[in-house]
Amino acid sequence: MCITDIVLHIHIGVIHMALTDKAIQALQATDKTQTYTDGLGLALEVPAKGSKRWRFRYRFNNKPKLVSFGTYPEVSLKQARMKRDDSRTQIASGIDPFPSKVIHEVIHSQDKTFQYYAEYWETKVQNDLSQTHIDRTKKGFKADVFPYIGDMLINDIRAKDIINIVNVMAERGAKESAKKIFSSISRVFQIAMANYPDDIERNPTRDIKLVDVLGKGKETHYPIITEAKELGILLNAIDSYTGHTSTKLALKMITNTFVRPHNIRHAEWSEINLDTKQWIIPPSKMKTKKELIVPLSKQVLEILEEAKELNTTGLIFPSTKSKTTPMSDAAMVGALRRLGYATDEIVAHSFRGIFSTIAHEKALYGHEVIETQLAHSVGTSVSQAYNRAVYLKERTEMMQWYSDLLQGYKEKKC
Repeated sequence: MCITDIVLHIHIGVIHMALTDKAIQALQATDKTQTYTDGLGLALEVPAKGSKRWRFRYRFNNKPKLVSFGTYPEVSLKQARMKRDDSRTQIASGIDPFPSKVIHEVIHSQDKTFQYYAEYWETKVQNDLSQTHIDRTKKGFKADVFPYIGDMLINDIRAKDIINIVNVMAERGAKESAKKIFSSISRVFQIAMANYPDDIERNPTRDIKLVDVLGKGKETHYPIITEAKELGILLNAIDSYTGHTSTKLALKMITNTFVRPHNIRHAEWSEINLDTKQWIIPPSKMKTKKELIVPLSKQVLEILEEAKELNTTGLIFPSTKSKTTPMSDAAMVGALRRLGYATDEIVAHSFRGIFSTIAHEKALYGHEVIETQLAHSVGTSVSQAYNRAVYLKERTEMMQWYSDLLQGYKEKKC
């Protein structure tokens, strides 16, 4: 058999080849079963004894499955590929093509794909990463990684496969997302190697220096408005917003509390303590995985009182379509655009920078107090281990001071 007819990669009895009828006919049995993959889940097994047989691997409801497509040459290469393509079409439509025909659901170590280990990664990082981070990574894997290497056996993945993913993302202008995806891919390999050292040969991301692929990136900052008059105009424009009331209140809330947009969109009434006048954001919703206490100024309490008229349980600022669905990522940004502000002028995340700049310039409160309220890491590693009420008295005073300052900007008194 001509070498050009066959081998691309060989790992633990699994051979990736450009399958052709000529190549298949030339395959000879050995002392153990050899598997020759054709891609997209289709493979040909050549056992030590017996006929060559087609196998199709797929996942349904997050369960790996393996079915038989018959033997070769009774089922030709063309017919096997047609069966595979038809099956994948059904799977994409939410239909299990072989609900009762599964011949094997156990994945041996040598048969585990990148997607298998990506799902394993999720189970290992639940206590280390915020659910927001995990969900964002899963979304990135589904959109940008699985289509390229999701079905590849973990030991078949090469540096060039990962570089291809990064380049595809960079070409569409998603360099920052590409960096995060690269880091997440690397972490999947690290966790896999740490827990299955006998199964994983190496981490191919170690062969890649990301700066050589993407080049040096420019540090980006969110646009901010800090000049008193201009900020007053923005705040008054938000108060006058005629769109959905929930969106307007969310914008007013974020201007006064300057938490991350995700925290506003997912804020729940159960997190609000009106007796202590505090919003306690649980660790699962924080980037730092540490609880954050947000002291509530009288202005914020008024915003919440108005929000109660729309919804008294569950989400404080629900979607315009459903009271049980969080406001979308684009809701607040879209409102700012309708108010006439461009992307390079203000975004929802900008209010954190606005507070930080003004608070540091006014210098009424220490750097540690400001950064703690922003949920940034400050102090020594010991102090960062966590004191949920650190600087709470100063932070409570600062939050009321800041809301009063913004109120003054709106009223043109400051």
